[in-house]
Amino acid sequence: MALPAQVARLRTFLLGYSGTSLATGLQVILLPWIAVALMELPALQLGWVQASVLLPNLVFLLFGGALADRFDSARVAAVSCLGLGLCHAALAYYLLYQLPSLGLLILYGVSLGICTAFLQPARDNLVQRCARSPEDSNTRLSEARVQHTVTWMMLAQYGGQAIGMLLASRFDSWGAELLLLIQVGVLLIAALFFFSMRHLRLAKPTARLTLPSALLEGFAEVRNSRAILELVLLVGFNGLVHIGVFLVVLPLMAESYGRGASYYATLQIAFVLGTVTATVAMLRRGQGDTPGRGVLMCLLYSAALLIAISFGPTPFGLMFLCACWGAVAAASAGLGRSIIQLLAPEQVRSRVISIYQLSLFGSAAIGALLAGTISEFSAPLTTLLWAGIFSLVAFVFAWLSGALRKLHIPNTETSESPEP
Repeated sequence: MALPAQVARLRTFLLGYSGTSLATGLQVILLPWIAVALMELPALQLGWVQASVLLPNLVFLLFGGALADRFDSARVAAVSCLGLGLCHAALAYYLLYQLPSLGLLILYGVSLGICTAFLQPARDNLVQRCARSPEDSNTRLSEARVQHTVTWMMLAQYGGQAIGMLLASRFDSWGAELLLLIQVGVLLIAALFFFSMRHLRLAKPTARLTLPSALLEGFAEVRNSRAILELVLLVGFNGLVHIGVFLVVLPLMAESYGRGASYYATLQIAFVLGTVTATVAMLRRGQGDTPGRGVLMCLLYSAALLIAISFGPTPFGLMFLCACWGAVAAASAGLGRSIIQLLAPEQVRSRVISIYQLSLFGSAAIGALLAGTISEFSAPLTTLLWAGIFSLVAFVFAWLSGALRKLHIPNTETSESPEP
């Protein structure tokens, strides 16, 4: 049975994580809809706006991982939340007087991206503080707790995003200013939860390497583990093809249906409901002994869904396919994060996490630009079709490579896993 202190740590972490996820759920609706509905930007400029949030990952994610390894992850996460809140407050103040220009909206996106690049590796590194205790001697049990905690983390993420998207669906009646202020309040509360975890450090301080050496140490660890390397490459492909398409093509499709911001929010909510359903299923059944093979199968399912959407479904059909897409994305993300948490050594874990996320979100920025460019000169449905075809090809290559397919992680499900 889980210790009360462990349950309390997990609850604090999940409350902070769900708060940042709620703010993200609001953001993913607000930013593109301000660009599309209020500013009436074309597809190519929308691609630049969406990419502005992701491009800072190319520069700052690795620094964020190194910072979280060298200092306290909880403090880094708390300060990053405060930075995000300041960005949202500044845009809310500006919108009281006039609509932003394209340059200002991109500056807002870049500022969000910088803060998020420091938040993500620090926040994910806190998983170990919830799942492990200094007195743990049972390695198998400890690994099962990590997988269990990662699943709870994913549930907090998707549940928080769903609530944020539900709030964002009130865009037409509440206005962007009020929704931005809600983000500010939630992020302030999340910062307090993360800051309260500052005294729960498990690992001993690592050697103070110079920053270039610290970054190279993370890359060396990724290169030395074939399974981690293949996973990093695969999530890079997912970011380039799947997230890029999702960020640009989906709002364009929603606008073409002529149902306003509420329909776009409904598509996002359907996606998140799919993620919640898949995460609850993993929480009940576990992640299995072969998470790498599960990641590969999710790539195959994503290819099938992209091709299905490219045929132009009805509005309700698109909602259903978005829900299925969300379930597949959640399963893939949960399995991938567990692999990283279990295979990456404690001393460089934040840096490996940052490389993993750099591959995902850095390539997503490029994917958003490509999707916007292709959709500017051809139908968005054509972009989806090519994305599905490339996903099928990537699945074949990854399956034949075999590093993820052969990965075996014993998974001991136990009643001692903490329940929040």
